[in-house]
Amino acid sequence: MKKYLLLLPEFFIIALSIYWFLENYMGSGYVNYIALVVFVIVTLQVFLKNKIVGIMLGSILFLFGLYMVLAVLSEFRKFTSIDSSAIQLISVGFLICFVLISSSIGLIYKSIPKPF
Repeated sequence: MKKYLLLLPEFFIIALSIYWFLENYMGSGYVNYIALVVFVIVTLQVFLKNKIVGIMLGSILFLFGLYMVLAVLSEFRKFTSIDSSAIQLISVGFLICFVLISSSIGLIYKSIPKPF
């Protein structure tokens, strides 16, 4: 059970990259290659378990999550009045950012060598 719990950060990041790819492809027909690269790298990380790649990937995704928080706040400021769509944007946007940031922190924590 603990083995599967330790894979939870990677599975969340894989799910977010699939969602990101499908949102772009279904919405506009655009193939998001960055989402595909993230999907492939994280899937390889599940099987290879490279510590350096895990720390680097977690750090990059953490910074991307912080950037996305700022992007959600920027989109929220464009609303003239706070209605249900504004609340939906801020709640879903922050939920996705929270999942990404917490998963990247979990990936970094899991990849850091333990002294004991």
